[in-house]
Amino acid sequence: MLVPCIDLVKGRAVQLRQGRELELVSDEDPRVLAERFGRVGEVAVVDIDAARGTGDNLELIEQLCAIAPCRVGGGIRDVERGQHLLHAGARKLVIGTRAEPEFLAAFSPTRLIAAVDARDDQIVDHAWERRHAESPVERVRRLEPYVGGFLYTAVERDGMQGGIDVDRVRTIADAVSKPLTAAGGVQTVEEVRVLDRMGVDAQVGMALYRGAFTPGQAFAGLMDFAAGAGRLATVVQDARDGRVLTVAYSTADTLTESLDRGTVVLYSPERDRRAMRDASGDARVVRVEADRDRRALLFHAIPDGPVSNRLMHSSFGEHPFSVAILEDVIAKRAAVPEEESYTRRLLGDPVTRHAKILEEASELVGARTPAEARWEAADLVFHVLVDLAAHGVPWQTVIRELESRRRRPTDD
Repeated sequence: MLVPCIDLVKGRAVQLRQGRELELVSDEDPRVLAERFGRVGEVAVVDIDAARGTGDNLELIEQLCAIAPCRVGGGIRDVERGQHLLHAGARKLVIGTRAEPEFLAAFSPTRLIAAVDARDDQIVDHAWERRHAESPVERVRRLEPYVGGFLYTAVERDGMQGGIDVDRVRTIADAVSKPLTAAGGVQTVEEVRVLDRMGVDAQVGMALYRGAFTPGQAFAGLMDFAAGAGRLATVVQDARDGRVLTVAYSTADTLTESLDRGTVVLYSPERDRRAMRDASGDARVVRVEADRDRRALLFHAIPDGPVSNRLMHSSFGEHPFSVAILEDVIAKRAAVPEEESYTRRLLGDPVTRHAKILEEASELVGARTPAEARWEAADLVFHVLVDLAAHGVPWQTVIRELESRRRRPTDD
């Protein structure tokens, strides 16, 4: 699949040529890029400042990890920084200079990607300035027991927009059984498709920033639309609670538009595409997944507006009550300051709000029956959600934090 890349220098998204010359500084905020890129899956985030030893972008990277699933690299040269990034929500760490067994052993292999950066078929590290006699194939074979995958970058092609060296990538892919991502020169959707057929992900930067193609075009280009006469079965799921919102079809055009616009766009045989988009309502695309055969799609989306949104009135019935709906109610109370409600009073009074949390927690601890425990737990959850809303912390980020803890090395 496609792995879009965000290289960071002084808080800005940039693109370099061969890791040295600054070629491009994006006008877009890295957080906006992460939201858009994250719709197609994992995003590669590289801290160029940390790699060069001229600073770091740690706070920004933490924010990006809260927005999209990120694999993070650049300047990870001590265990503490790596653990900090994992705790901040990084899905994986990309280790280059310190990719040696002694260092890698401090982490779970499933959380690590070893960088195989090569210039003229020789390994380079330290921001691609130091050469080693070791070849890429020798490196991947030596490190394979310690990592969950590899990132192979042809440094001399990186940022040059000259196309990727497919033969070299195939040589690396044939040498290992772990997942491989290739970077350096990818310029067309066809190249992404060729790599995908080899079982290799394509990490892409310059081509996306220069507009050679969009993430949506690349993702759609990997799907097997021919198997479905130009359409793929598509399930739209609420990203907050997993509720199936609707089942429909996607074409290459609607899929591309959904990913690039960030709004659910679907096709219906009974209606034209425009009508189906209007019927879908305003549902924001969080992420799209494809099945292994590239013949079916799963949209993770968040409907905007009230629960009467037409997208949510599918054949599966009305949307059930959930934490997401309770969050919406609390948000509506917060949006109307003049409204006299218990929720509104709590939002404006932190002393009372915190006292209620302590009170409800104490009553839950003292519950003597399952019914009492259920009642008190409901009270406690409500007051915790109000406090989270007051701090601007969505419940989904709490879930992501729990997920991150489950993936930490000590828990593997």
